[in-house]
Amino acid sequence: IRDSPKIFGGKKQWYRRFLDGVRQKLVGLGFEEMSGPIVESDFWDMDALFMPQFHSARDIHDAYYVKRPKFADIPSSLIKKVKAAHESGANTGSIGWRYSFDVEQTKRCLLRTQGTACSARMIGSGKLEIPGKYFGITRSFRYDVIDATHLPDFYQTEGFVVEEGLSLRHLIGLLRMFAKEFADADEIRIVPGYFPFTEPSAELFAKHSKLGWVELGGAGIFRPEVVKPLLGKHVSIIAWGMGIDRIGMFKLGLTDIRQLFSHDLTFLREERLV
Repeated sequence: IRDSPKIFGGKKQWYRRFLDGVRQKLVGLGFEEMSGPIVESDFWDMDALFMPQFHSARDIHDAYYVKRPKFADIPSSLIKKVKAAHESGANTGSIGWRYSFDVEQTKRCLLRTQGTACSARMIGSGKLEIPGKYFGITRSFRYDVIDATHLPDFYQTEGFVVEEGLSLRHLIGLLRMFAKEFADADEIRIVPGYFPFTEPSAELFAKHSKLGWVELGGAGIFRPEVVKPLLGKHVSIIAWGMGIDRIGMFKLGLTDIRQLFSHDLTFLREERLV
């Protein structure tokens, strides 16, 4: 008797299914989804986030600049406000970075290096609701060495909460919830960090059963130099950017991030449903 052939029913790719689940949870928590272009400008990707054009903090955002289009169309009124914040702090209570801001450089087009560009766009859109909660699941690109936990193109889950009187205590509670809800992490660490656009800043780590402590993302409270030029006033905004690929590794029980994007049909057919 010949064995009948196996029949494989249709199903979503496992990582796509996981990302859809993250989206549904965030929407269920009252967050509104935001988005932005993959081909971004230096302005929204870094300058609007108070990252100085000469600063070593940009080293981790080793961007892929594009040839066409070479320059983006940015409202001159916004460039003027961000330029003033960089050069002198303007009316933010800061002295700025004290350098000559390059207006041509800020228009250069690149592949988005971080989902925080979508947060900057949302804050400066004129459509921000206060209080409000926003998130995005964004494809980002950085030059990086490929290994078990790093890829040059990756997803981030980015978001922020805007409301008067928010503090670091609110942010820590939010990070703990994310680690538990999305990564099923039992052991987490929240340690001080540095990002040019947040103060204070923090980094979230979770313990993987085989890889040990893995960084899941960064977070903090947006500085007035970010908020005021874009919004026209200062209000408390707690923000985070999570490496959702690594969180997916936790959830799906993986030890190599490349398996999330596998094209191996045998592997994909036999992977477990979550």
